[in-house]
Amino acid sequence: MALNPSKEAILKRIRQGLTRRNPLPPEPNFTTDIYSRSPEEDLSVVFAQQFLHHKGEFYFVENEKELCEVITDVAKIKSFNNIYVWEKSLIDMLAPSALVFETSEKDFTQAGVGITTCEALIARTGSALVSSAKLSGRRLSIYPHIHVVIARTSQLVYDIKDGMERMKNTYGANLPSMICLETGPSRTADIEKTLVLGAHGPKELLVFLIDDSSN
Repeated sequence: MALNPSKEAILKRIRQGLTRRNPLPPEPNFTTDIYSRSPEEDLSVVFAQQFLHHKGEFYFVENEKELCEVITDVAKIKSFNNIYVWEKSLIDMLAPSALVFETSEKDFTQAGVGITTCEALIARTGSALVSSAKLSGRRLSIYPHIHVVIARTSQLVYDIKDGMERMKNTYGANLPSMICLETGPSRTADIEKTLVLGAHGPKELLVFLIDDSSN
């Protein structure tokens, strides 16, 4: 039975395609960066843009003295209650401020604000890299409704791999058992496709970035 001319033409192209050998794709290069940074980019600016895009609150301060002033003002405006700080470096840093905070685990179930440091700030994604290696542990960055991260400009890195490399240099083979990227407030749309903030962690995420570039 004779084939329809148009069908015969299609089959001919298929047969030609099957006999033609296509060149093999090039070998993948897993060492090349997918995302590249422009040398002119200021990491603090890149981080702030991405962090604000993900609904975080960002504050840039020039030194620890200004940090104490600004964080006290923010605490008053936002009516911070039941503030918890467990890391000694932060306790000493915030001692001159007017903040009233708890340094033990007393009544931790009532915690409203957790103030912690971080391992690094990831500029490209606007994320704070936190781990269980800090004295804040696993809970202080997750349980309170408000998480405040205090970091320094020297902790800024461009991409996630740079943050992980920093952690490897710090901890070697003994990496913390919990490593987490916080990119804005916790959110989910799993429930009836309605966006809910604070579903699996803090409803608010604030970063105070101290400029230590001159140190």
